[in-house]
Amino acid sequence: MYKYCPNFRTCRVNYNTVIMFRLIIVIMILACQLAVGQSFGQNKVQYRNFNWSFITTPHFDIYYYGNGFDLAQYTAEKGEEAYEQISKHLRWTLRKRVPIIIYHSHNDFQQTNVILPYMQEGIGGVTELFKNRVVIPFEGDYYQFRHVIHHELVHAVINDMIYGSAQNVYSGRVKLRVPLWANEGLAEYLSMNWDTQADMILRDLAVHEEMPTIEQLESFLAYKGGQSVWRFIAEKYGREKIGEVFTAMKLTQSAEKGFEKATGMDSERLTKQWHKYLKKEYWPDINGREEIEDIAVRLTDHKEKNNYYNISPAISPDGSKIAVLEDKSGFANIFLIDAADGKNIRRLVKGNRSMDFEELKWLQPGISWSPDSRKIVIAAKAGSQDALYLIDAKKPRNKKKLTFDLDGIFSAAWSPNGQQIAFVGNKANASDIYLYDLENKTLINLTNDIYSDSEPVWSSDGTNIAYVSSRNKSENNLADPDLPVFEIMHFQTDIFIFDISNNSSQRITDTDANENYPVLAKTDNVLFYTSDESGISNLYRHGMDDDKVEPLTNILTGLFQISLSDDDEVMVFAGYSDNGWDIFRLANPMDMNVIEINSTQFINNRKSVDEFLVDFRRNKSTGINTNRTSGRDYSNYIFAPEYKNYNQNTNVSEPDSGMFVVADSLISADGDYIPQPYKTRLTMDMVFGYASYSSFFGPQGMTQFAFSDVLGDHQISLGTELVISLDKSDYYFTYAYLKNRADYFFALFHQADGYNDYYGNLYRLRYYGTQGLISYPFNRFNRFDAGLSYNKIDYRLFQQDVITRQYFETAGDAADVMMLTSSYIFDNTVYGYTGPIDGVRHNTTLRISPGMGASELKYQTIKFDIRKYYMFSRFTSLAGRITFGKSFGPDPQKFILGGLQNWIGGRGETFGRKDNSQFRSQPIDTSNTSMLTDIYLSDFVFPMRGYRFFERTGSNVALMNLEFRFPLLFAFGIPNKFVFSNFGSYLFLDVGAAWDHLDEFKEVGNMRQKYGDYTLPDGINPVIAGFGVGVKINLVYFLLRIDTAWDVNPAGYSKPQYYFSIGTDW
Repeated sequence: MYKYCPNFRTCRVNYNTVIMFRLIIVIMILACQLAVGQSFGQNKVQYRNFNWSFITTPHFDIYYYGNGFDLAQYTAEKGEEAYEQISKHLRWTLRKRVPIIIYHSHNDFQQTNVILPYMQEGIGGVTELFKNRVVIPFEGDYYQFRHVIHHELVHAVINDMIYGSAQNVYSGRVKLRVPLWANEGLAEYLSMNWDTQADMILRDLAVHEEMPTIEQLESFLAYKGGQSVWRFIAEKYGREKIGEVFTAMKLTQSAEKGFEKATGMDSERLTKQWHKYLKKEYWPDINGREEIEDIAVRLTDHKEKNNYYNISPAISPDGSKIAVLEDKSGFANIFLIDAADGKNIRRLVKGNRSMDFEELKWLQPGISWSPDSRKIVIAAKAGSQDALYLIDAKKPRNKKKLTFDLDGIFSAAWSPNGQQIAFVGNKANASDIYLYDLENKTLINLTNDIYSDSEPVWSSDGTNIAYVSSRNKSENNLADPDLPVFEIMHFQTDIFIFDISNNSSQRITDTDANENYPVLAKTDNVLFYTSDESGISNLYRHGMDDDKVEPLTNILTGLFQISLSDDDEVMVFAGYSDNGWDIFRLANPMDMNVIEINSTQFINNRKSVDEFLVDFRRNKSTGINTNRTSGRDYSNYIFAPEYKNYNQNTNVSEPDSGMFVVADSLISADGDYIPQPYKTRLTMDMVFGYASYSSFFGPQGMTQFAFSDVLGDHQISLGTELVISLDKSDYYFTYAYLKNRADYFFALFHQADGYNDYYGNLYRLRYYGTQGLISYPFNRFNRFDAGLSYNKIDYRLFQQDVITRQYFETAGDAADVMMLTSSYIFDNTVYGYTGPIDGVRHNTTLRISPGMGASELKYQTIKFDIRKYYMFSRFTSLAGRITFGKSFGPDPQKFILGGLQNWIGGRGETFGRKDNSQFRSQPIDTSNTSMLTDIYLSDFVFPMRGYRFFERTGSNVALMNLEFRFPLLFAFGIPNKFVFSNFGSYLFLDVGAAWDHLDEFKEVGNMRQKYGDYTLPDGINPVIAGFGVGVKINLVYFLLRIDTAWDVNPAGYSKPQYYFSIGTDW
């Protein structure tokens, strides 16, 4: 997976690991099983219908929609070009074609069904393992788009080489797990080699002597740290060593042994050699350079706040306050801080929690102030599209929303007269500067070309807009409309100024470096910006009258996103240092002295060795053939045939060469690809067996078959556990249609269970039927579900003949029910390692059985479940839950209170008496006449620790749970990251009640009679309570929970009771 963040393209989380893949398998299968639908969870909304087509290249099928043909051709060119480089580095040729699915924007990308998890802001692309599909959004920047294509194709080739298929991973035939740093690091290294931003991150680690071991390269350091390790290996041994390492890993089925076999170094020695390399590379850069704090005042401290990002500062025109984007809570917020001391004033925007602010823009945030310092303008995702929001800085609830017919909106800038807003808009595969008039409500595309334009800022008189662009150096700065986009892209950025009066752009900078973040001074004709010309992003001052360029800083790491007060006396910026981002204040930038800057080691070395895209390719252009380029017939072209023998020593079969030949019918006479309409075709994702545990029937297992189409709109799952005959077997069929906004699910199922009682009697039960569900999401956080089901239950009792030892049927019963279900669900929670840590979720469900089955069961049940989470830090939170339920009618449903979900073991005592079972001896009533409906149609309410299953039952239920969750060893002063993510603990309090009649609260005799237990002590009533402490241990494939509970009883409280269970936090 490729994730990126502001300024440098890194990330903190990765989903493309084998371990996460195995967990997602279970999620995917369970998503199609409809027993009651999903109680909670956020939504992936298909706001629009996509009319898909595809083109075929020698190695890829590229899927696109609408006017995305040019994007598809660009992907074809850059994809084939990247593949030739990757295949020669890894010494591997693809055995199967790779589907590449292209989306026009991140908003469209978030609607994909190829990947089930929600694609948050910052995820730039993903490669999944079921069909080895690559999914990428275009976000307006062709350089970034090329980079992500290349990055994801590295994953695709590694998947094909190491794993072969998802089946091999899940079945365990492939034991190897490529380390995250090796996978993501190589994807970064091959796609971009090295750049100044990666250099900044590694220099920061080396200078501060905080270099991690190779095993510690996780989170965002897996990307940039891993990239550095591969750079070290390539420079020490040559690039051929990359393929040797992966071949050795494949042969030994071990990453550690593979590196040792190929390099002669184990991980410890490799770490030492890499650290030595970093010191040699970066310690010379210290000479003459300063830390950021030596030249500016720190206003935020990411270490003190325990966060990573404090970025995109926007100082108010009066210079008194600063709007800042930060991630202390684990998601994006905008805070207002004091410009003098950095203290928080108030939160302006709470991101990722509401439809208005589904996501804030990490990549191009661009916060800007109104000229009177009373409002800010930001861009945010709002439902189906991006929007601009004008927000009152004193009363943030007062806001105005502006929407436009654009694929994406970024980086807004408010004009000095307060009447116009300039911003970056993506439309029709291009990123341009747009101008919106607040009074006339008109929108104008100012730049209107295919170049990537960004970061607009106004001149003091409002006549000019400075911006950043990747446009080329042609005289008129316009693209030749006859040239394909991949021939005119210029990936280095410069500063331009757009004159609104004559509708023209003027180039300001003209270097081989990247200039960014322009700011025009108000009191003089001066432009400030950042440039990485020396290898580090420093501050520059550019005289507009004399065209004189003056470097003003010479720091060790980098400064970005500058903002200037109206009097030009205060500048604020985001700086990277000590492994995090913070806001700094710089005084009197107009009076700063010019500083001489020397180039870094990286820049000096790059002058002799081009590190942009060093590779083994024979040709730099290997994609489509048009009438504008030299002719070449690709109809029978097979890439890199001389490398076909490299696979012989890896014990795999050669790919079918015919699979990689593009038919003549798919290429036009002038060499362009011919679009083909998409047709739904289901193929198998995998076959696998899995085991589960039922609290009632013990260990269970099933063989499952999963099918889907390329786009994931149609998903079918089959499961079977055949035992002698169909009526004694478990099996199911599910179908999910996910193409449109409303999702449709259908299921057929049969479940056979059995158990023996104390006397040796055999009970057989069958539960089977059909279910349908429609789920309609209003937005990411709200949805309405409606379902219809018909279920039938059979029960047979067999007794054993004492002489023949044969079983014979002595009793039986059956029940059936048709049920209508509707639910309203809200969920804006934020997840931590083991469950929700912040936010709110609630579920209101109504179930109606109209008595249409043979059993004529009639009831109406309503249940309300609300949960609230308060996050104190990323590892510490308070969780509260309240559940109410009531069932009406002639045959009301039972609520069953006691125990906990997925309980696999543990014993204790109840009311001072030792328990011989996890169940009450008389579960519901003394005659057991309602056993069928009690087991299959009742509503089990968890958790109620300190008590057995069926401890309280009734047609009414109330439950309150409270948990304080914290790291396991936090109290002992051992705040280790491994401990945080793999071990956790919690204090809990559970209080609940289930009852049929209010009389049960008044007389203990009513309780004794109801439960058939006349030994219940005085003072017992439907209310039960328990408290205790728990530990949760991440065992990779599941979360093991160990609870110690005490129940509260009339005599005080019990001895400790121990519970072992499996499951995530509620």
